[in-house]
Amino acid sequence: MKKCAVINDISGFGKCSLVAQLPVLSALGVEAHPAPTAVLSNQTAYGSYHCCDMTSFLAPCFAQWKKLGAVFDGVLTGYFASAEEVKTVFDSFKNTKALFVVDPVMGDNGTLYDGFTGSLCDEIKKLACRADVITPNVTELRRLTGENDAEKAARIMLESGNKAVVLTGVEKDGMIGSTVFTRDCCKTFLAPKRGGYFSGTGDIFSAVLTGRMLNGASVFDAARAAGEFVSGVIAVTDAQNAQEGVDFEKRLGELI
Repeated sequence: MKKCAVINDISGFGKCSLVAQLPVLSALGVEAHPAPTAVLSNQTAYGSYHCCDMTSFLAPCFAQWKKLGAVFDGVLTGYFASAEEVKTVFDSFKNTKALFVVDPVMGDNGTLYDGFTGSLCDEIKKLACRADVITPNVTELRRLTGENDAEKAARIMLESGNKAVVLTGVEKDGMIGSTVFTRDCCKTFLAPKRGGYFSGTGDIFSAVLTGRMLNGASVFDAARAAGEFVSGVIAVTDAQNAQEGVDFEKRLGELI
């Protein structure tokens, strides 16, 4: 069974981040090993929340994993609470031979999230350049490269060392999906766009993508499968409860 280190935050309420990624990876037959970057009472879409920064936890956690002789086939990262956390992950996994997937969580809809300072974003860029595959949205790809043109921005990241750039949130003619850029070609995968904003879809997308690739799928097939699964779970989710995340549990069986 493939093993994947999953580095992201976790919330008591709100089906996003580790809460969504762990069962998705398990359904795909991947043994997931979580390292939380922050612990939240509930995810931020609820308005008010309590958050515990886990910066001081990560380095001892990875040191203990090393003592246990842990070897991973995959590494998947998401939200970081501090620049120091990103540095810790970079230093701990810089020599790994595992599939390294970075979701460079920084912002959306043209705006950076609260707390994402220049130093934090710069460290995320450094980590993203180390990755085999990155899954930015349009806002994040622009922040990583300083380039507004998506194809040119993707080429910049590929030249920095990425094997594939999977751009999410691509919209065209009432459809939404992703475009996969590699050094050789690019392919776009679209599905009908549904109304509303749903938390956790990016986390689920990156988990399905990573799990499929660990099971031998190409990045193109993995991105197609991830998009189809996300579209499917949005279809069975009540838009009025979007802050709770999508009802991915209803369709987990499709991944087995």
